[in-house]
Amino acid sequence: MASMKLLLHLLHRYISIAITLFKRFIWCVFDNFDYPILIKLADSFLSLYFLILCDLRPITVDLNDGETTVHFWISGHRKTTRPNLVMLHGYGGNSKWQFIHQVSDLSKSFNLIIPDLVFFGKSYSNNTDRTVDFQARSIVGGLKKLGCCDGDDGGGLSVYSISYGGFVAYRIAKIWPEMIDKLVIVSSGVGFTQQQKMTEMKKHGGDVSEILVPRIPRDLRLLVSVSMNTGLSFLDWIPDFILSQFIAVMCETNRQELLDLAKNLQEREESEFFAISQKTLIVWGDKDNVFPLEHGHRLQRHLPNSSLEILKEIGHGVNIEAPTTLNNLIISFVLGVP
Repeated sequence: MASMKLLLHLLHRYISIAITLFKRFIWCVFDNFDYPILIKLADSFLSLYFLILCDLRPITVDLNDGETTVHFWISGHRKTTRPNLVMLHGYGGNSKWQFIHQVSDLSKSFNLIIPDLVFFGKSYSNNTDRTVDFQARSIVGGLKKLGCCDGDDGGGLSVYSISYGGFVAYRIAKIWPEMIDKLVIVSSGVGFTQQQKMTEMKKHGGDVSEILVPRIPRDLRLLVSVSMNTGLSFLDWIPDFILSQFIAVMCETNRQELLDLAKNLQEREESEFFAISQKTLIVWGDKDNVFPLEHGHRLQRHLPNSSLEILKEIGHGVNIEAPTTLNNLIISFVLGVP
């Protein structure tokens, strides 16, 4: 019995040493390897996941302005019995990385239309406009190219948006009200006054654009820690070289444009807050450190045709922390089922 315990102890020790050496070997190899191969591979697998398991197809459209290209993932077999759902992401990566936990379930209930916002993913423009209005025009232009909103009566679209995507969705709902039937806004500071913006920015050191568009692994760790209230322990297991590769793939190509988008959002003076007429579901985590819950209540007060769902112990990244709950809320709201 004693010899068996000794053998198990030695085996455990040797396995631990082998794992440690393997980790250090991988770290040394990839930490000095400039090409972001791991994240490129992961991004390719995400594309296969969207294609094979979620029945989504990639399509890129050139807008009539001659300057802008918008990339979409759309349902491969659209059904007339299913409503169309447009999904607008925020900062933190392209649409695949932000909606990875949601598309499988939502694709069973909706015809999905998932754009990369301009300067995210494969969407790009030579236009120098960095306003939310420009993003809204680009998405609407892309939807029209896809034939999703033909006719004077609109396309009967529902829109689900998170964070920065919420600003874009709100502008679409205001400027093109006939296009949108229902709107879901998740953790978005729509209607912030300039004073409220300054107050929230001071909490994070002033210029939050540097957090939204990280340069180094420490910045990315900060972005995740600010955005999430649960599940943060996984960050301790991710080495810096992997985070550096993620930054290289998601941020470096259009870094300045992404910074300019964020700065425009921070600095632009808001006109008087305008209400929209569409039925709206507002979803907020009660531990949101980016846009605190009080702003969710404020948004609901300004929108007479809205309801507010508060998720307990959830931070800003509702789509990552509570995707199943969020999916259920979206499905129930859009389909009108309890």
